[in-house]
Amino acid sequence: MFEKRYKSHHDVKDVINKLTKKSIVTPFTFNKLLNEEPENKEAGIYVHTPYCDKICSFCNMNRKQVSNNLDDYVEYLCKEFEKYGSKKYVQGKEITTIFFGGGTPTIYKEYQLEKILSTLTNSFNISSNCEFTFETTLHNLTLKKLAIMEKYGVNRLSIGIQTFSDRGRKLLNRTYEQKEIIKRIKELKKNFKGLICIDIIYNYLDESLEEIENDAKIATELEVDSISFYSLMIHEGSNLSKALNENKLNFNYQIYRDKELHHTFLEKTLNNGYKLLEHTKITNGKDEYRYIKNINSFSDLFAIGVGAGGRVKNIEYFNLNKFITFYAKDSNFKYKVKKLSGILQYPEVKLSNIRELTGDKIYPEILRLLQEFQKSKYIEFFEDSFKYTLDGIFWGNSIVAVLIEKMIELE
Repeated sequence: MFEKRYKSHHDVKDVINKLTKKSIVTPFTFNKLLNEEPENKEAGIYVHTPYCDKICSFCNMNRKQVSNNLDDYVEYLCKEFEKYGSKKYVQGKEITTIFFGGGTPTIYKEYQLEKILSTLTNSFNISSNCEFTFETTLHNLTLKKLAIMEKYGVNRLSIGIQTFSDRGRKLLNRTYEQKEIIKRIKELKKNFKGLICIDIIYNYLDESLEEIENDAKIATELEVDSISFYSLMIHEGSNLSKALNENKLNFNYQIYRDKELHHTFLEKTLNNGYKLLEHTKITNGKDEYRYIKNINSFSDLFAIGVGAGGRVKNIEYFNLNKFITFYAKDSNFKYKVKKLSGILQYPEVKLSNIRELTGDKIYPEILRLLQEFQKSKYIEFFEDSFKYTLDGIFWGNSIVAVLIEKMIELE
């Protein structure tokens, strides 16, 4: 039924951008918007740190290996916090989610973290129950850094484990072996009051069923609060891609194997008290992952840092470097397309919400496609909703892409 498997919501975003027009706007238009009163209160902040001290073999993200003490970048971030915080639009907002991504945001020294976080918290109106996330590796995060982070409200850690397999970790160029990882996560759980969340990659080169079963077993035994799980994506420019192109490694991707490993991991974790939050994330119920809800609902997200992308109302923007930012305005139709792609990420979707976004003209054709997916046992219908089956979760982003393509075609 599908030409290819789309593995993440980023793939769906690429489909939308390919099939719809961009309307470029000027910095003047964006800054004018920031001096207006906001229409609603909630917003998020994304802060990007484009530096790592060790590059994972699969990664092609906006990052580079650190070669200095980062004082200049810290100063840049703090000035950006103060700049945004001085704007009328931002001052009228309550920040309900903050996400420090990268790169590795815990690469900063203790005094740098102190300066970054104190300036951030002094510049914005942060909600008392704000979800405040830091991405981190285990080797960068010390207990002293953790204490500084907690002092300023950090209450959620997203740790890039990828796999507990020693063989897999060596392949993916990760630090530490399994025993040390388990020890350090247990230490974090003792010293951190917030949520511990991890990333797992499956279907890396020659991964066995035993390895993926063991990843599920260890993660659930450690009682991590949530797990993001992704099939290995080999991006051009990554060290892994280069090794494959030079025939130093061999990877014969098979969709049946991808599905087998996906289903094994998901079934093992769901049978141990976890539940699906969205296509690529499971939770024990404590982690709400408000940041991804902000992304999927296309709410305001103030993006700060080189390589950061965000959104204010219907204007999306991307900071190419310290001096150049690109701005693009969504039409009302494109905004609805994006909203549809967002609600389709969740395990249960209301048909009335789909109808509201697509309109009476397009909805019957969307419903027809959903009925085809039901026949293929990818979804199950209920009174005013549908739920994805196990196979439907695996094909989830491909299903979203088909529906989005049809909506755009019929517009």
